[in-house]
Amino acid sequence: MEAKRWHKLQELFHGALERQPGERHAFLDESCDGDLTLRDQALALLEASAEAETAIEMAIRHTLERSTASAERETGSGERRIGPYRLLGVLGRGGLSTVYLAERADEQFRMQVALKLLRRGMESHDLLRRLRQERQILASLDHPNIARLFDGGSTQEGLPYFVMERIDGEPIDSYCDRLELSVEQRLALFRQVCEAVHYAHQNLVVHRDLKPSNILVTTDGVPKLLDFGIAKLLRPATNDDADGEELAVTAPQERMLTPAYASPEQLSGQTLTTATDIYSLGVLLYRLLTGRLPYELPAGQPRELERIVCEVEPTKPSLGDSPPRLRRRLAGDLDNIVLKALRKEPERRYNSVAQLGEELSLHLRGMPVAARPATLGYRLAKFVHRHRTAVTATAAVLLVLAGLATFYTVQLRGERDRAHAARD
Repeated sequence: MEAKRWHKLQELFHGALERQPGERHAFLDESCDGDLTLRDQALALLEASAEAETAIEMAIRHTLERSTASAERETGSGERRIGPYRLLGVLGRGGLSTVYLAERADEQFRMQVALKLLRRGMESHDLLRRLRQERQILASLDHPNIARLFDGGSTQEGLPYFVMERIDGEPIDSYCDRLELSVEQRLALFRQVCEAVHYAHQNLVVHRDLKPSNILVTTDGVPKLLDFGIAKLLRPATNDDADGEELAVTAPQERMLTPAYASPEQLSGQTLTTATDIYSLGVLLYRLLTGRLPYELPAGQPRELERIVCEVEPTKPSLGDSPPRLRRRLAGDLDNIVLKALRKEPERRYNSVAQLGEELSLHLRGMPVAARPATLGYRLAKFVHRHRTAVTATAAVLLVLAGLATFYTVQLRGERDRAHAARD
């Protein structure tokens, strides 16, 4: 199968998975443009995926029966285990893997964790490499706003798994909306996300899938970045990386993505850099500030979606259906900051995520930002806003002095006129 057709088939498959089962046939009918062969191939992938969901459960049972037989003989229990971990339930399923709620079962310590396991039937060389790469990426990252890696291994059947910090939270957008956070509070939360992404970039990792569901906020109000399943390393492989296998720099032919948050270069299949994450952060910031996305994207029309993201300029955040007070708050600096992050050309966006975060910090402190032209009027307005009390007090003093000066000038002029009149 040609690479271009395979990429199209991947897009259709993932797009169908995001829809309810009853909507998938209509989605494929509309998206395949009369290509019945492509439609049948996409349906076959969907059917294989559905079968895999059942197969993975059967495979886990079979694996657990073999790998924990001795433990079960000792305890007389029928617990479902992978290595030293007891599986308690399913946290989520994706097209390639399943994430389980688990806990340590060997009494070394007690902690609930998230265990990610490649799904049965997905053991291709590329997918095995991808999961091992994600595990290696997480092992290299140690940041308070990134989900931590605790452990990893393989089942007796050779399926790789890894154990992560379990994040008990909700997506960042629903968290902000539920608590009705102010613009300032949302920006403060977003800046923590920027710090996590910047840290990943410093370690030469591009996330490539930044979206609300991959940024959970805990009950303590701490955002946690997770799911590096399609992340990429911006360096050549070393012997320590994924058993020495090649971990390629982001390649244009790999287009796993979430369309609503994907950058123009992702959708057009160009080489990806850290600027890709900056664009996705711009979409996320737009969503947090306005409650909507920068574009109205059509469902089931990948070519039109790509055209819109690559060619159509987004509407300013302040020009929407938001309340007038919010529109006034967003107009100016925040409009320009968001639009700079969303520029079509990667080189015209912020140079780094750190620069984006610093721009927001300057805005919150009332300082001029680089996204707006540094005119004298803009800088003067910023100075007055930052020092409003002092400026008001100074203006009051100057007004009093001006009044006194006017008063004494009039008095002196009157005295002079009277003196001239007396001499005459």
